[in-house]
This record gives sequence, structure tokens and C-alpha cells, in this order.
Amino acid sequence: MIFKGCADYQSLSEYTSQYLLDVIRAKPTATICLATGGSPALAYSLFVEQVKRQQLDVSHVTFVKLDEWAGVPLNAPGTCETFLRQHLLTPLGIDENHYISFDTEGSAEHACEQVTHQIRQRGGLDLCLLGLGKNGHLGLNEPAKSLEPFTHVAQLDERTQGHAMLKALSAPVTQGVTLGLKEILAAKAILFLVTGEGKQQAFSEFLTRKVSTQLPASFLWLHQHVTCLYDESVC
Repeated sequence: MIFKGCADYQSLSEYTSQYLLDVIRAKPTATICLATGGSPALAYSLFVEQVKRQQLDVSHVTFVKLDEWAGVPLNAPGTCETFLRQHLLTPLGIDENHYISFDTEGSAEHACEQVTHQIRQRGGLDLCLLGLGKNGHLGLNEPAKSLEPFTHVAQLDERTQGHAMLKALSAPVTQGVTLGLKEILAAKAILFLVTGEGKQQAFSEFLTRKVSTQLPASFLWLHQHVTCLYDESVC
């Protein structure tokens, strides 16, 4: 695992943006899985800005949504769908054929099957961009006695139910859908972002290098190509 300390959120976001640009230049048909939330938000804005400035062709890149809240209209404020469309997909004019998303307005189980099938059709993920949850989760793979290897419907941990994105929703959310650890760890490369208040304890536990189902992020130690960017101003 490669660790890179970044002076602050701005520099971490700039590095992330450049990493995405480099992946796409190396493989214009890359399949990239994207997390949502505060950790990658600025990076996506910078990435969009640079794509337009450099006139980089991203029309053949396929973007994959990492996870989604269940039982919520996709166009509602606070969904991962709304986040990605506002921050990246709409500004870049990404074609729907190059976007893989959980459609949670129907059967959540069917949505999981569809996402798994579509990723497999494209030969797997070239990159998975992840953030560290305050409780150590990856996507919505939550701390538990056992973890799901495949794309699945997840019961949200109490801390996740208080996620900042969910504050925009009128009703409580207790479930989500997410890629499983097998799909995440099958990515050719992983970019792991650690930034934001409240992540210190989870990151400290991660640095022990012990793999535990109580800290799903610790499973990244089993992957051969992980770059961990951490914000020195908060970690």
C-alpha cells in the first residue's frame, strides 16, 4: 500500500483529480467506480474543470456508482445518484450507456444483480475510488460479525444513518445497496481517501494493519495496488 500525506483537503483533492486524469489518459475506456460524499466532492469539481480545460475525451469512460440509499427516490436531495449527477455526470455530459447505477426505485435485489452483470460485461473495475467512513465502512459494507462478498442490500449502521447526506431527506433511511468487498477488491487499482472530521479513530485502527470485519476498510490491506491519500490537517 502506498501512503501519501496531503497538507490539507485542497491538496488531497488536487491529487485525486490528477490521479483520475492519469487513469483515463492511460486507458480511455476505463471503468471507474466512484464514492460520494464530502471526501471526493472537491476532487470531482477539480476533475471536471481540468477535463474541460484540457479538452480530454471522457466519452468512452464508464462510471460506476459505488452505493445508494434504499427506499429513496433517486432524484431526491441527498442520494448518491443526485450527488454524482450534479458533481460529475451532468457537467461532463456522460452518456447513460456509460453509467452503471443502482436503480433502487424497483427491487433492490434486482438492482444489485444488474450492477454486477454490467460490471462483469466491461471486464471489471479499472479503478475504485473510496472514502473512509467514520465507522470504518467501505461503501455501505458496514462493521459486523461477517461481511458480504458480493453486491447486496445492507442494513445501515447507526452512525451511517446519521450521515450528512441523509440530513436532506425527510424520512429515516435504514438500508442501502452497495458493491461487496469481492467486487471492490477485484478492482485493478484502488484510491482510498481519508479526510474529514471524525475519521481519526477509524484511520488509527486501519493503520494497525489488522484485518477485521469490525473495520471493513481494513480489507484493503489484502489488495496489491492501493494508494491511500490522507489529509494531514485532520488525521
